[in-house]
Amino acid sequence: MKSTILLLILILGLIYVSKSASIVNPTPINVNDVKFEPAKPIHSHYKTMYILDTDDFGLINSTLINIYNAYRDPRLINRLEVILVAFGKGYNVYLNSNPEFQPMLTSLQDSGCVFVLCNNTINGYHLNLNDLFPGVNPVPSGNGEIILRLGDGWSSIHP
Repeated sequence: MKSTILLLILILGLIYVSKSASIVNPTPINVNDVKFEPAKPIHSHYKTMYILDTDDFGLINSTLINIYNAYRDPRLINRLEVILVAFGKGYNVYLNSNPEFQPMLTSLQDSGCVFVLCNNTINGYHLNLNDLFPGVNPVPSGNGEIILRLGDGWSSIHP
């Protein structure tokens, strides 16, 4: 009973503090006084993965362009390791029957981008590796690849 009353008092106190804190008007920040500085590279190597799980042409195209732009960012030149992880309907990016993506895939591969495809997707959609862009690397699962690489410090970008 005493612990219930103490808990109730604590909750009411927290509610009061949070409501009274919201009443206080903080000093407004004058955005003209804030000077923006672009991020500077502080590491010699950056690792990121782009994730595709859609067959939406616009999203696939935007993702490929984003990877291309990252490789050309002067702050990241010779510092960037990129993989493109596709699973689910994202496999469409690698299909040879989608020739509109082939030139960009070739350019990205020449820049060092590694292409990864979920083996569950390969089996689920009955894909043949001969029907895919050369150099696509199967992994046991796309989600597992993402989880493991995030655990190893990779960043991820998912459109």
